[in-house]
Amino acid sequence: MDIRPGPGLRIILLDDDPQDAELLIAALERSYPGSEVLRVDRSLAFRRALEARRPDVILSGYGVGALSALDALRLAQSRCPGAPFILVAGRFDQSASETLRGGAADFVRKDDLGRLAAAITAAINQRAPLRRLSERQLEVLQLLASGSSMREIAARLDLSVKTVETHRAEVMKRLGIRDLTGLVRYAVGVGIVPAGP
Repeated sequence: MDIRPGPGLRIILLDDDPQDAELLIAALERSYPGSEVLRVDRSLAFRRALEARRPDVILSGYGVGALSALDALRLAQSRCPGAPFILVAGRFDQSASETLRGGAADFVRKDDLGRLAAAITAAINQRAPLRRLSERQLEVLQLLASGSSMREIAARLDLSVKTVETHRAEVMKRLGIRDLTGLVRYAVGVGIVPAGP
């Protein structure tokens, strides 16, 4: 079942070009009236926004300052693993390809913003099952999919191995996945962890 995101989306927009940001915000307001769009144009502001909010979606240009789109994606994956990251740029190049391989949900050209709403809807639908997970369960999923052992996860999260096993079982139940391989495939497929080299 596809879900049409409601009007109240929480969106982080990482873009240092004011004119491009205005065009994106206008497109978002048409498709998702009443959405909260937080535009950030600096690396530190992006980090703070990720910590302060649970965005429904993150839109990014090729980055700001020394923070590339791929770096921004990695930050988003570590701090907001349930939020899809969509790259919005003027051209598709090597950086876009790397960002998509790293786990970005989609790429939308700035001259094709009519496709933005469909990209957001598809990305949110693909990740909808993640909303059934608690933050701790998301952390466990991300660490499992990254290759961490149960003991490593337990040590990192300051939990018992038994508690980590319970979280893993609950994640598998809520996502309808039967084995660790399926969990890894799902996590890579929705961009929680990068696909690898």
